[in-house]
Amino acid sequence: MKRNSQAFAHQLLVCLLVTMAFGGTIGLGTVWMRHQISVTAKANRALLAEINEVNRRSDALEAEIRGEQRPELLRELNLRFRLGLVPMNEVPVIHVTENVTQRMVERANRWSFPPASRENGPVTLRFAQR
Repeated sequence: MKRNSQAFAHQLLVCLLVTMAFGGTIGLGTVWMRHQISVTAKANRALLAEINEVNRRSDALEAEIRGEQRPELLRELNLRFRLGLVPMNEVPVIHVTENVTQRMVERANRWSFPPASRENGPVTLRFAQR
């Protein structure tokens, strides 16, 4: 009988040790996971701060560029550096009323179809030699 009670005590001790080890492993895993969550949250906050800083610098540069593109400042710089630039509204605009597509096709094919062959005669082709 003494043997059975010792065997039971040993089994109980082994079960208790396995349960404690399993519980410790779960506890350690929980602590590690919470640490990883904390590290990720800290990295996300740092990235968000960096994004906000880049946006702030971008807005500042955009405002500075807008300030440098003022028409009166551009006119003053044009006069000071004697660039001879004129505003866009002073540039003459020529409106083309002809068929531009047809003109471009004729220009692209002028070497393939000489003017004499465009009339009712046979079409001759020229191929470029390489």
